[in-house]
Amino acid sequence: MVWILGGGASAKEGDESVERVRALVGSLGGEVGDVNPWGKRNLAYPIEKQTEGFYVEAQFKLDAARTPELEQACNADRQIIRHLIVKK
Repeated sequence: MVWILGGGASAKEGDESVERVRALVGSLGGEVGDVNPWGKRNLAYPIEKQTEGFYVEAQFKLDAARTPELEQACNADRQIIRHLIVKK
């Protein structure tokens, strides 16, 4: 999964976001593996009037039936401006 925090996010907020996602995946019966914060990058196009975002990538194992719950939680998190979950 890759998610983008708003451009005003700091590395500390990125770490906090990772912990929230880690706790969420754990509560859904999954486990988080590698986490790679990519840091601030320019967006290809503006999202919610922002031109920069703090990117984070994480690999996790989760039952596919629980993925919609993870999607809903990511959509509800106001700091996450975009996310993408890909099956490996």
